[in-house]
Amino acid sequence: MGLTYFPDGIDTAALTTTSVVTTGNVEAGTLTIGGVSATPATTTALTIQAKEVTFTETTGAGTYTGSITVPAGSWVLDVIVQCVAVWNTTTTATLNVGDAGVTNGYFVALDLKATDLVITESVAFGKEGGKPGAYLTATHNLNQYAAAQRVITGTVVTVGAAGTLGRTRMCVIYANPTTVAATKA
Repeated sequence: MGLTYFPDGIDTAALTTTSVVTTGNVEAGTLTIGGVSATPATTTALTIQAKEVTFTETTGAGTYTGSITVPAGSWVLDVIVQCVAVWNTTTTATLNVGDAGVTNGYFVALDLKATDLVITESVAFGKEGGKPGAYLTATHNLNQYAAAQRVITGTVVTVGAAGTLGRTRMCVIYANPTTVAATKA
């Protein structure tokens, strides 16, 4: 029987039967979950995590900002933006995704009104939809690792009075691995 460890702060009500959440280390000793006890050996943490921001259009022009903090020493594995519902603001709805170094480092001026992302479409590393930022070049992904903590921010700017339909999701997937130093022979 497999056990799944849910750290504090995980909303278990939002998980499905296909969800797997593992963070932190399980130390030797007795672990009891749901009345089932086990004595696991020390294991290495699964360090891949995903955090998501949702953008929901409301009436009137404005700026929507959603940020995800990535811990120091982490690798950004992917940034995915998906259209759930096309934005219907009167004039424009544009999304940039980046960090403090380059505010559109991952994606530049994604049109959320139907040209760049329509319902169920997404952009991600390697599938930038013609809108790669400075960090995603034709031959390399830049700034995937950072020794310092960083904040990845999505910013939607809408122009026009109308609009209430738009829904967009931004997911940042990152790893914070245990580091092992190479040795010199």
